Amino acid sequence: MNRNSNNSRTANQILNRVILYSLAMLALVGGFGVLTVWMRHQTSQTANRIQSIEQKIVEERRTLSQLDVDVAIAMSTDRLMDLNRRLKLDLQEPVYTQIVHVTENVESRLYEKSANSVFTASLSSGN
Repeated sequence: MNRNSNNSRTANQILNRVILYSLAMLALVGGFGVLTVWMRHQTSQTANRIQSIEQKIVEERRTLSQLDVDVAIAMSTDRLMDLNRRLKLDLQEPVYTQIVHVTENVESRLYEKSANSVFTASLSSGN
């Protein structure tokens, strides 16, 4: 009986280990599954946020383009002359020789001006 009991106890220990390892494996695989689902959910949320931000950027660019058009219309010669007449400012139209045409890239020219002013300001402050 003692031998039978030892065999039974050994079989129970082996069975308990198999069940324990199976449960541990199941928990590990389940944990990886939950982690995968959570990461995909986070990826989806991030993609939705990025899409929302991109839509806002497109909308702001459209608004900026409309504002550029409005400024161009407001600064057109005909519009300025009309405002001059309506507001009775008695301003004279400039002579062609007074008009200076800029042929170089305006953005680079403004950048160089601002860079030079920052450079001279840093020299005068002693930094």
